[in-house]
Amino acid sequence: MEERIKAIYNDCWGIYKKYLSNHDMTLWNQNMEVMMKKYDNQPDICGLLVWFGGRVQTLHDKWRVVHE
Repeated sequence: MEERIKAIYNDCWGIYKKYLSNHDMTLWNQNMEVMMKKYDNQPDICGLLVWFGGRVQTLHDKWRVVHE
């Protein structure tokens, strides 16, 4: 169980870092889908990604205001 949690954390961190490097929400969403499939669409990972995705979308909206 602990290894799974570490793997999920590292995967979330990885897709977040990718987002920060390019601010590409389409890629973010694709990476979230890949992650959900990787973890067999288990309810815990889906809930985590939905929660995390909302925060990234908020950051993206603020980034767009500054950069567009």
